[in-house]
Order: sequence, then structure tokens, then C-alpha cells
Amino acid sequence: MTYNVLIAGVGGEGVLFTSVIIARAANFEGHEVRGTQLHGLAQRGGAIPTHVRFGKTVDSPLIPRAQADLIFAFEPLEAARFCYFAGKDRTNFLVDTYPVKPVYANIFGQEYPSYEKIKQMISPFAKNFVFVDASHICDEKLGDPLDGNTMMLGLAVANGMLPLKKESIIEAIKRTVPKDPEDDIKAFRLGLEHKI
Repeated sequence: MTYNVLIAGVGGEGVLFTSVIIARAANFEGHEVRGTQLHGLAQRGGAIPTHVRFGKTVDSPLIPRAQADLIFAFEPLEAARFCYFAGKDRTNFLVDTYPVKPVYANIFGQEYPSYEKIKQMISPFAKNFVFVDASHICDEKLGDPLDGNTMMLGLAVANGMLPLKKESIIEAIKRTVPKDPEDDIKAFRLGLEHKI
């Protein structure tokens, strides 16, 4: 069976970093791993979706529609943007509540939707969804809101949403950030301990 993870965010939120951690951890556990990344919009604060698929055999790097098992959304509106990858019978959403208002919404004075509105948008597509204030928690406890993505990895592992071992994730972090992995490991452990 293939496990499908879609990671969605905007430029600067660690979407690509998180996909590398998941892919490496899955590879350490003997899974075949495939995925795809969209880079260009990161420079402009645009939406960045990344697909990571792992299992005994994986035929394609792209997640088919309605086949995501987990959608990580590092920005709330991004959870709604990628609902077409979700299926009510299988998809868990893990959403960071830290909003990044789109540039054009700022220019044209558009209102950012409330969390309740976003929850209403994703509810028809979600088996389960969890909203967590990961970026704010990491800013408060670790001094860096950008560690929120790694905290969310810990939440996903601790709550059975990501079927990988914590040791594999920690090893993947060490291999990906060889000079100074401690902040990311602390954030991951913070997620493991956080109650949802």
C-alpha cells in the first residue's frame, strides 16, 4: 500500500525541507519513495505544493485526486486550496493556524477567511482535521516560528497520522541539517509531546 502525503504552504515555510525529511525517513525504513516539488513560486510568497509517496512500490510521484492520506497545511488557506487531493474516507488534515495573507488580497483589500470558514471548506473532504498553533508555539518556546513545520511532523507521528518512526525522522533531520539540527529536533519533540 502507498501512503500519500501532500505538503502545502507558501514561500519560506519549510515545505520543501519537510518533504525531504519525510522522504528520507521513509527511505530509512525500507520504503520506495517518490515525489514532486514546485519551487518557483517560493521566491514570490506563492503557494507551494509538494507530493511525497512511500510504500512497498510506488508507481507515480503525483498523488491522484482524492487519494491523499495526510495533508500538511503550513498556512490555513492552503488547506482549502488543495482539498481536491482529499477523500472523506481517508484524508487527515494537519493545519498550522498561522495565516499568510496572499499578496493580491492585501492589494485589493480582501478579507482573510476565518478559521471557522476554512474548517467549513475542508470538512466535506476530511476524515479528520486538526488545527494547531504550531508557528506561534515554536516562536514562544524555541524563539523561531519557522520551526512550526518540524513541530507538525512530531504531531503527525505522535497521533498516528504519519506512519513513520520518530527515530527515522530524527535521523532524517540530522542528515538534512548536519551542522546544527538541534532546533529542528527540539521542535519535532515538542510536537511529539503536544496534546491535540
